[in-house]
Amino acid sequence: MTDTLTTAQARRRHNIVRAAEHQFAERRFDEVLMAEVAAEAGVGKGTLYRYFEDKETLYFAVVMEGFEALIERLRGADTTGDPVERLQQTVASIVGYLRRDRFFFRLMGRDEGEGQRRRSFRAEWKQRRAALIDEVAQILQDGAAAGVFEIRHLHTDAQLLLGMVRTCMRFNEQGLDDEQVVAEIMRIYTRGICRDDA
Repeated sequence: MTDTLTTAQARRRHNIVRAAEHQFAERRFDEVLMAEVAAEAGVGKGTLYRYFEDKETLYFAVVMEGFEALIERLRGADTTGDPVERLQQTVASIVGYLRRDRFFFRLMGRDEGEGQRRRSFRAEWKQRRAALIDEVAQILQDGAAAGVFEIRHLHTDAQLLLGMVRTCMRFNEQGLDDEQVVAEIMRIYTRGICRDDA
């Protein structure tokens, strides 16, 4: 498939990716059939293969679009104001995104190699994940520069926050709503990074 798509081709590709996202959200990688993705997208199987050479390439497209959507969501947030409020807005944004996008939510709980056996895919997967961590790290760094946060290991601290979000969303046995999840994450996380004199 060439890099330049007509409007109709772009719409068809979008429909295929959305159908694949739904299929991958419901089943494991090896259980998803390309014929079912094609049927849900309303295209023939041959058409699907004109856009994506195999299931792994399609999976990778879904993954990358999910990362891009979340990163763009974070980049579009207000970058001024109180660092704690910015951090809370970021956590709420991630929680909200994961609640709406079941595929990406499940993806965050998986091993990075599932469906990513090609070395080039793994490299780009890690690059996008690093970009997501960088977005969170920037907020922490800004808070440290403002004298509100005490950050000792910037990217590790960002990863810890993302891990808390993933865990709370995955194992929410008490049935907390999104607002309660965000409040609990913020309560625990900020006690660990806020300076005592802040």
